[in-house]
Amino acid sequence: MSIVDVLAARLIEDVKSNDLSGSFLMLGRQDWIGARRSASAALFRETLQKYLPGVAEADLCNPDDGYSETFFRKLGFSEVDSLDFSDFEGASIVQDLAGDLPENLVGRFDVIYDGGTCEHVFDLPTAYRNIDKMLKPGGVFIAHSPSNNWINHGFYQICPEIVYGFWVNAMNYQALKCVWQPLRPYAARDVVKMTDPNKTKKRPRPLGTFGPGLPVLLDYVVRKPVAGTKTSASVSQSDYATRWENTQKA
Repeated sequence: MSIVDVLAARLIEDVKSNDLSGSFLMLGRQDWIGARRSASAALFRETLQKYLPGVAEADLCNPDDGYSETFFRKLGFSEVDSLDFSDFEGASIVQDLAGDLPENLVGRFDVIYDGGTCEHVFDLPTAYRNIDKMLKPGGVFIAHSPSNNWINHGFYQICPEIVYGFWVNAMNYQALKCVWQPLRPYAARDVVKMTDPNKTKKRPRPLGTFGPGLPVLLDYVVRKPVAGTKTSASVSQSDYATRWENTQKA
């Protein structure tokens, strides 16, 4: 996926509000698109001025090839890499995300960004566990994943239970953010928050609505625990886990 204005704005917010820096990996080499029109362009420019004053949009794109390494360096990352299954777009690391990782990728990155790659990997659980392996303890995973009205875009549309059932419950990550983000320019500010099933003991519910037919991304940020925290090979939806637990108590 390309980095358009609304996604750039959310990335700037997430990186700066969580004080992220160090070594950065993007899954797939992301194109830079930047400002489009209407509400999304305005949101991007406001966010850029707030968090990166003095930086112009023209300063954010690679000058020679239109990719996004320059953008991430401007965000403050000292090392910026890209990982892809193929070298067709010039990724700095050629690696199957669902394959065995070489030792030099384990525990290497402070931040990993999925801007639309994991839904194209059929062995999604292995891809996510490999992301966990590549993160340093305390590292952060940021994802903009197709969640609704993306049929036939990839193998999967990603739902909030991935955040709460897998990352939080099975992997002991901390959820820093989990919202639905429309991609259309006019709906850029129409973010919908959701309930946390680990608190409500029910499936995640939206705390708002979207216009009909809008392509919606799941925009989430999770932080890896420190070394030594146990993880689980078993992953369950949070509401079923609650039912099973209540049955056992009875």
